[in-house]
Amino acid sequence: MTERRARGTSPGGRGDRRTSRAARSRPSPLDTPGRPTAAKRTTRRRPETATRKPSGKLERTEHTILGLSTGKAVILAAVLCGLALTLAVPTRTYFSQRAEAAALAEERAELDADLAALRDRRAQQQDPAYIRTEARERLRLVMPGETPYIVQVPGIEAPAPPPMSTRTAEPDPWYTDLWRSISEPAPEGP
Repeated sequence: MTERRARGTSPGGRGDRRTSRAARSRPSPLDTPGRPTAAKRTTRRRPETATRKPSGKLERTEHTILGLSTGKAVILAAVLCGLALTLAVPTRTYFSQRAEAAALAEERAELDADLAALRDRRAQQQDPAYIRTEARERLRLVMPGETPYIVQVPGIEAPAPPPMSTRTAEPDPWYTDLWRSISEPAPEGP
């Protein structure tokens, strides 16, 4: 027991100061209505982050964000950022593949339409009547025993080429001949 008192603690572990609630709640003899107290004489105080409980102990108030303490809110924000970064690349890939699939489906529809048109044209070209009409119109062929006639209407034939000009080329000016003689090497003799 003597060791505890030597260190300045009491058996209860609260130190040598013992105060009761009654002593704290009683007004001091200096607190009279005409005399200002020390608390009244001071100017504004900064709000404390600690509040007193009714038991007299100080309690620290923590700042909260959306009902979470600041540390938990920071951890939650970091997890959400990591999740967003993790999902960003697959989401971008998903949307780019959807756009590519839509473009390929459109291209396939166009190719199917082209294929259908080519099949119709092939079926048309296999028809003997179509072959005969094309041979007559394009190649000017006739069936055996028929006499071919070609009617030429004036103005329909191809225009005549323009007549050749009979003008002779004018000689180059003197300075062109001079420049040519300077820039080109002279022909070597035998």
